[in-house]
Amino acid sequence: MGCCASAKNTSSSFLYCKKLQEAIERNNIKALNEIHKTFSHEESKTMIDEPFITIHELNMSPLAYALWVGRLNAFLHLHKKMGASLVAMENLFIQQGKTPLEILCLNGNLEVLQYYLPVFLSCAHPEIVPPADESVSVDFQKSTLVETKLNHTYTPIHLACEHGNIHIIDFVFKYFKGKPIIPQILDLDFQDESSGENCALIACRKGNYPMVKFLNEVCGANFRVLNKRYENAVLITAAASKRRPTHNYYDVFVYLIDAVKLDITYMHEEVMLLLEDRTMIRFFESKLQRKGITSLKNTVEKKYEISRPNIPISKEELIIEEQGENFQLRKAIDDFDDNTQSVLSSIQPEDFRPITPFLSTITLDGK
Repeated sequence: MGCCASAKNTSSSFLYCKKLQEAIERNNIKALNEIHKTFSHEESKTMIDEPFITIHELNMSPLAYALWVGRLNAFLHLHKKMGASLVAMENLFIQQGKTPLEILCLNGNLEVLQYYLPVFLSCAHPEIVPPADESVSVDFQKSTLVETKLNHTYTPIHLACEHGNIHIIDFVFKYFKGKPIIPQILDLDFQDESSGENCALIACRKGNYPMVKFLNEVCGANFRVLNKRYENAVLITAAASKRRPTHNYYDVFVYLIDAVKLDITYMHEEVMLLLEDRTMIRFFESKLQRKGITSLKNTVEKKYEISRPNIPISKEELIIEEQGENFQLRKAIDDFDDNTQSVLSSIQPEDFRPITPFLSTITLDGK
């Protein structure tokens, strides 16, 4: 984080930036008024819409910074009293590949969102294409588990879901409930054009059980859609559990099958191949058996002959494998042509004289 005044870095401009940053962070209207009086001239009128701070390589004006940190009082005062332009703020974000709505949903700044959303809906905004993300899939032609790139062009509501901001999801859902039209960028069921994921599938991939339950029971989100690879929520959850083995996906996995009641027979072999958590495997196998499918994970793996990467074996590991339990003794022994070797030993005499090393000779058979 750092100040980057658009004017020359004089002492006055630096002081302006520093005081402005502190006033916004503290939501201090009195301090903002003092700044406005001190710098109430033509230069300050242009500076109010110029970048003055950089966070995560994102340049922000005072209004943009107030939106970023979620300070509603400072945001309103900058806009209504100090003349900061919403249009200038939006353009500044857009030039850097972001939108204010994305920032609010990602950071979970509910108060500013409640004010800004009606303003946003009153005018048109260009679409922004986010960077690519990755996903795990199964390639049966190569008979191996592979990781490939899957482009995501997430909407603001997708970002809120991915980052676990249930309060944002709740507000947006209630805001549009009963209304005939919901913008695609705020539609929970809208499927990302690149990956095919909606909020329900995103929550499954993240393994966010509270979000999954909220989307299903409160919002009635669609968990039965398929992504661009024709994968359902169960398969997506299984793939995610393989990629993040330390995260608990069991609750989401069970909920999708028992509560949402998704079809477990759909691509069940692919699901089985991806599962590695034992509790998830046992649960899935038992559910399949009730459907008359008796195949187990090891039989499915054998069927498709899943290849494992060949990891080079070190010389010591090779010796351990060949010589077994006696390795600890024999790894210190250099072979001779006569099948004998010498090792350093030591004894402590009864008169407690200093320990004296000596050579003893043993054969490979221990005699």
